[in-house]
Amino acid sequence: MNYKYLFREIKKEEIPQMFQIILDRMKWMDEKGIKQWNVTKYDEVYPPSYYEEKREKGEVFVLEEIDSRQIVCAGVLKKEDERWQQECSGSHDGTAFYLHNFATSLDKKGVGITFLQMAEEYAVQMGKEYFRLDSADDNETLAQYYDRQGYVPVGRCEDCLYTGILRQKKL
Repeated sequence: MNYKYLFREIKKEEIPQMFQIILDRMKWMDEKGIKQWNVTKYDEVYPPSYYEEKREKGEVFVLEEIDSRQIVCAGVLKKEDERWQQECSGSHDGTAFYLHNFATSLDKKGVGITFLQMAEEYAVQMGKEYFRLDSADDNETLAQYYDRQGYVPVGRCEDCLYTGILRQKKL
């Protein structure tokens, strides 16, 4: 149990904080020369209204730093994912959560791993067998990050300008 952070559903008034984390991460990608969200109009494809819609469905989760009450990480946990239909016959059978729009605060090292661990624990509590996500096929650093967390590549996906690697972890 990690007592420094609280994993929970986002509150309506926190959507702007989550969106700012995404905007900050896009700027960081520009600075690092990573071509991902910053070149695919991510903030236009996934505007604040998208996160509000997902919040209303109970699909947006955050990692809150307990001492500061600051949101340090966020993501959308979907019960179904169209990107997985071709690669995995079980994409809509309720056995998995699918993580999207996963972003961490720039100044909080290690919170992504904490979010993943707590989200995986939540998935187990909800009776899920798998935790699934994807990563850009040209981002080797991110691929290694997910490899270290136990996410195995199982296929590929395409979504407009995005080409990715489907990854999953058996819970």
